[in-house]
Amino acid sequence: MGLPLLRSIRVLNLYRIATVWQDGRKSEVDLAPQILRYAIYRPLRENLEAFKKAEILDDGVAVGWPDHDVDISADSIAALGRAQTMTGAEFRDRLKRLGLSFDAAAVTFDISRRQIAYYSAGAKPVPRHVVLALRGFEAELGGVR
Repeated sequence: MGLPLLRSIRVLNLYRIATVWQDGRKSEVDLAPQILRYAIYRPLRENLEAFKKAEILDDGVAVGWPDHDVDISADSIAALGRAQTMTGAEFRDRLKRLGLSFDAAAVTFDISRRQIAYYSAGAKPVPRHVVLALRGFEAELGGVR
């Protein structure tokens, strides 16, 4: 498997981008963990308008802000995206390991049982807050019940 390459990006809001990858996959990625952690990205933290000027560099190998001479590799963006998302199979597996039925998960996340079924089937993407909550529950409970 080669390095991930970006086809297009669109800035969504504070440190979030929508991506289309060369292989056709689409994702929304929150770049805040990278931008807020490293000093090199200070110009983007100090000027939110600067972030909106993100563009693809070098045929898709990075997203950059040429006015500020900073960039983030497509590989790093893909890794952030993987950490922030979950497939339907992963979602089902986490619910099972935590002992959560669809009904219990719906109550826990304050969303409908139907949405839980959509996420479980992979018909809709699992929202980031649900992914983070599931991972938090798992960490709190020591991984399994």
